[in-house]
Amino acid sequence: MNQIPIQIIIKNLIERIYISTIEKSQKDFYAEKLSDINIEMLGESFLSTEKKISGMDIKYIICFSIEMNIKDISLLFDIDPASVRTARYRIRKKLGKKNAFCFLF
Repeated sequence: MNQIPIQIIIKNLIERIYISTIEKSQKDFYAEKLSDINIEMLGESFLSTEKKISGMDIKYIICFSIEMNIKDISLLFDIDPASVRTARYRIRKKLGKKNAFCFLF
C-alpha cells in the first residue's frame, strides 16, 4: 500500500469528523492528530502485515492510532460502540502482536 491512498483515507476521515456529531473541541483535536500522523510509518506497517487488511480495518486502525475515543469512533461511523470494540478485537486477532500495531493492545 503506498502513501497516496493513506493520505486520501486520512483526508476523508478529517472531512467525516467535521460533519459528525462529535464535540467541536474533539473534532479539532482529532483533525490535528490526523494531520500530524506519520503516513510513511503507517504505510510500512500495513505492508508488513501478512493478512489482508480491508479498507474499513485501515480506517479503524488510523482512528485507534490517534487514540480516538470509542464513543467518538462510533459517532464517526454511525455504529454502536460495541461494534467498535468488536472491530478492535477482530483486527487484533488478524494482526497478532506486531510491534507496528502495539497501540491496539
